[in-house]
Amino acid sequence: MIANKDEELLIELFADKHSRQILSLTSSKEYAAIQLSHELGVSLATTYRKLKLLEEAGLIKHVKTIINLSGNEEKYFRCAIREATIHFQNGVFSFDLKKEDYGERIVRLWKRLAHPGGMDAGLRK
Repeated sequence: MIANKDEELLIELFADKHSRQILSLTSSKEYAAIQLSHELGVSLATTYRKLKLLEEAGLIKHVKTIINLSGNEEKYFRCAIREATIHFQNGVFSFDLKKEDYGERIVRLWKRLAHPGGMDAGLRK
């Protein structure tokens, strides 16, 4: 179960249209803030504010940073939730969050790359 302060924050984030859209989009692939801003039709500043709140709540994860051609950093984000369940029992809200384990995916990728034959060997499995 999540502490009351955290529950309030989760309720606010799940109630926010743009936060839900960010979680939905980033659940299928990683996105940079500029891409999310275009998809949502909101300002980049608003997108960064939403990303910060979602990241602080542990609902989204910064997965990589790329330096673009102009030398600026682009951070990419991915939804950190695999499943979220909201319960309401005896007048009390509670949440169960199951998180994605991206670390395990990276370990599998490195193992495939380290295997003789590189990616081709990993793709044949």
